[in-house]
Parts: sequence; structure tokens; C-alpha cells
Amino acid sequence: MRWKTIGAGLLVVVGIGAVVFAVVGPSLGETAGTQYLTSQATVTDVTEQVAATGTIEAATTYSLAFGSAPTELSSSTSTTGSATGATGGGSSPWTVATVAATPGQAVKAGEVLATADDGSAALDVTMAEANRASATARLASDKAGLSSVQKAAAKLQVSQANQSVGQARSSYSSTVAQNNLKISQATKALADARKKLANDRAAKKPHDVLVADQNAVAQAKDSLASLRLQVSQSNRQASNQISQASFNLKSAQYSYKEKIAKADKATIATDQAAVAQAQQALDEAQAALEYTSLVSPVDGVVVAVNVAPGLTAPSSEAITVRSTDFQVGASVAESDLPQLTLGQEATVTITALDTDVTGTVARIDQAPASSNSGVVSYGVVIALPKAPSGTVPGMSAEIAVTTESASNVLAVPAIALATAADGSYAVRVLDASGQPQSVPVDVGLITSSMAEIKSGISEGTAVVTGSASDRTSSGTTVTTGIPGLGGGGGIRGDGFPGRQP
Repeated sequence: MRWKTIGAGLLVVVGIGAVVFAVVGPSLGETAGTQYLTSQATVTDVTEQVAATGTIEAATTYSLAFGSAPTELSSSTSTTGSATGATGGGSSPWTVATVAATPGQAVKAGEVLATADDGSAALDVTMAEANRASATARLASDKAGLSSVQKAAAKLQVSQANQSVGQARSSYSSTVAQNNLKISQATKALADARKKLANDRAAKKPHDVLVADQNAVAQAKDSLASLRLQVSQSNRQASNQISQASFNLKSAQYSYKEKIAKADKATIATDQAAVAQAQQALDEAQAALEYTSLVSPVDGVVVAVNVAPGLTAPSSEAITVRSTDFQVGASVAESDLPQLTLGQEATVTITALDTDVTGTVARIDQAPASSNSGVVSYGVVIALPKAPSGTVPGMSAEIAVTTESASNVLAVPAIALATAADGSYAVRVLDASGQPQSVPVDVGLITSSMAEIKSGISEGTAVVTGSASDRTSSGTTVTTGIPGLGGGGGIRGDGFPGRQP
């Protein structure tokens, strides 16, 4: 593939195959006068191209990890993606059982590259199924409410609590009655002791008898006081039992009402969310179980193997596989980006193989890839569906994307064009005396090397492309008026106009 070149000398040398250089003048036998270089108008193809240098890449590269689906890694030239690898699925570690892949090995789609023990993954599925069943049952129960048996059990708890209240009240009454009887008996005992003391005093009983009577009265007083304290505590405890039983009754009644009431919307929503989470966990566990074997997703080549039998597989990629399809990642200047569209044909030269292949524009990044010395560039990808044998990622490649073309048209070297003050185009041809004469022409596609001529001259017409003095002046090639480069001779310097209407 040859790159489009700006120098006028090269422009007149390369181009269409029938370019002819002639040195003529007013008289071939004269040494005086200007000698002109000419080139014949020829039917050929005129193409405009965007050129760039890039790198061969695998069209797709996959990261394989136990417990998860293959993950496609992003291209190194992409500015919008991220090259993140797969991570192992499931909550349990994966113990590698077999490895059948080695780096550089060619593999087919569906070929098993490694396997792992599925015991832990199967247990994860069982636990996830149990959790989903529990969440589903809770949701169904909240929607339907209590069964007749559950309602009877809840009502029985209320009846038992009500019975406890009755028993507490009965116990309180019995306790109070018994305590009152004890107080009455102790009071009578004190009265009897006092009466005996009074009678013995009246009868002038001996001193020791009176002392015994006085001791009996004091003992009866102490017994009555102690009994009253015990009775107070006993009655309080019995009363507390009534209060506790009443509280238990109210609690049982509230619980019964709560149980028989239908679940509200918030409860149902919470139950539904729990079921969804349990189902998601089950789906993930089942998916992980399906990937206990690493299978190549494409026909390709093994890039890396990071597992060995008997060891725990890494959480990231275990095996990396690239496809046998290739692409070229390159960057183009911002001025070239508007000329590119998806599907455009491109010629790709693989430098190491010295081979040209045809590709198509497969991706045009819309975010800039870099900015170097004020020049912004954008990433492009050229798909190579039929790369030649020996192509491997990392090779250098040159691309030329055809952005516009005119096939089988009359064309002259672009250097032959001149423009008038009104913007019209013309070429110079030599008259019979060897002097250049301006001939108006209608042009079509103009590139840096060739210009399509729609009318004004015919095939074979020799047009002036320069003079012998231009080629020999100062020992260098002098360009005079290449459209778009600001040359002399009236040629436009404001950029190529492209195909003219």
C-alpha cells in the first residue's frame, strides 16, 4: 500500500500508470525558452484516503472463571470500555480438578479447557432452594392469614390467659380470707392474755404468776404485729398475681387479633422482596453450578492459563482465550474523523508480513483517545475478517481508509489544476508552438495527487504539470500550486474542495 504524498515531484511521478513526461518548447531544436513537463489525462480511479498506523488485535478476547459466564475483555484501544476480567461465581472456593489447556493451544468453540469440583456449588444450590421455599411460604401465609388450626391455637392462648386471671382472683380472695382469720385469732389471743392478767391481779395472785401473765400479753402483741406484716405482704403478692394475669390476658388478646388480621401492604411488599432476593440467590447459585467446567466460547487460541489441578482457582480469570478473528486498532487526527463512517473499506498493510488485506471500519470512538502537541486523536477499529496466516496480536499495521472515490473517470495530476479569480478550474495545454494555453475544465473529486476531470479535455490530452526549471532549481523539486497546499500559479490554498457538483 502506498501513502498519499504531498510533494509535487512525487505527485507527478506516481499516480496513474499512463503518466507521460515530455520536455517541449517553442522549438525542439532551440535551447532558449521554457521547457514544460506534461502528463496525459488518463481514465483511472481517483480515491481519497485517511491513513494511520495501528496494531493488530484479536477481535475478541474472553476471560474464563469458574462459576460465571465467559467475559469479553475490552480492546486495548477502546476509550469507552474497561478491560475487567471475570470473577468466580458462587460463595464457595473452586478446587480445580482437571486442566486440558496450555498457552498457545488452538481450541474449538465448546472445547472443555478445565473442570472443578462441584460439591460446594451443589451445596450452595441446596441452601438457596431452602431459603426460597421459606420466603415463599412466609409470603403465602401472610396473604392467606392463619389456618383454622392456627386460629384455634391462638384463641386457646386467650382462654388460658383468661382462666389464669380467674384463678388469680380466686386465690386472692382465699388468701385475704385466710389472713383475716389469722388476724382475728391473734387479736383474740391478745385479748385473752390481757383478761387473764387483769383477773390474776384482781385475785392478788403471786408475783411470779403476774409476771408470766405480763409475758404472755407481750408475746401476744408481738405475734399480732408480725402476723399483720405477713398478711400485708401475702395480700400484696396475691394482688400482683391478679395484675400479672390480667396483663397476660390483654397480651394474648392483642396477639390473637394481630394473628387473625390480614397482613398489610407493607408486610406483603417485604415478603415479596424477600422472595425475589431468594430467587436471585438461587439463580446465581444454579448458574455457578453450570460453570464448573471452563469451555471455550469461540474457535481461538489459549492466551493464558492460571490454574492447576488440585489447587484453588483464582477469583479472577482462570483461563484467557482469544478468537482467531483479528482487527486493527488505530488513532486518527480529529480533522480526519468527520470523513469516517462505519462500513467504509480500508486497506491494511501488515508490516511484519508485508501483506495487504481488505478490512472495514467497525468502530469509531466518539471520545478522544489522546491529545499530543495540541493534536487530538480518536480511536478507530478496522475489522479483518480474513487475516493472512501468521497474523498475531501486537503486529504493526498501516491502514488506509477510502473515504471517497470515483471509479473509471478521466483524471490528471492535481498539480496540473489552476483556479481563476471566480473560483473556476483550468488546466494548461501546449499549443502548436509549444506555448501553454489555459483550458477551462469541470472537476469532480480532487485528492492530494489526482483530480477528476468531468469535461473540458479528453483522454490523452497532455496537460502541463510544471517546468524543467521547477525540477532543477536549487537542486530540489519545486511544487507550484497543489490544491489545498497554498502553492503558486493561481491554485487554491484553502483546502481540497472534494467532489464538485
